Amino acid sequence: MQERNYLTALLQGKCPHCRQGNMFAYPLRKLSKFNVMNATCPHCGIRLEPEPGFYQGAMYVGYGFTIAFITLVSLVLYTLGDVSEWHYIGASVGGMALLIPLNYRYSRMVYLYLFGGIKYDRRLSQTK
Repeated sequence: MQERNYLTALLQGKCPHCRQGNMFAYPLRKLSKFNVMNATCPHCGIRLEPEPGFYQGAMYVGYGFTIAFITLVSLVLYTLGDVSEWHYIGASVGGMALLIPLNYRYSRMVYLYLFGGIKYDRRLSQTK
């Protein structure tokens, strides 16, 4: 099996240790359970929460995603011309409400990859 690179594994929500197991228990299309995360990797068994309360720091990553989204929406609306401030507010709040599952998942994945201290082990990338 071909080895996943860092960015591909991150975008697909794979374990940072083996890059094979899913970090979340359900696919994103099951919106009622978008936040259910595996306690351990189903492939290599490493704990996906290095310490209690680890993911509180992911809120800062989510905040960064939110600011980036609001900035992008503002720039797009600004280029459209004379748009009411209510359009800015509505587009930003509505867009972020729709993106809650993505923001939640990717803020946790980015935080774990950057600050989790879990190193990639090439030997584990083979299928069991």
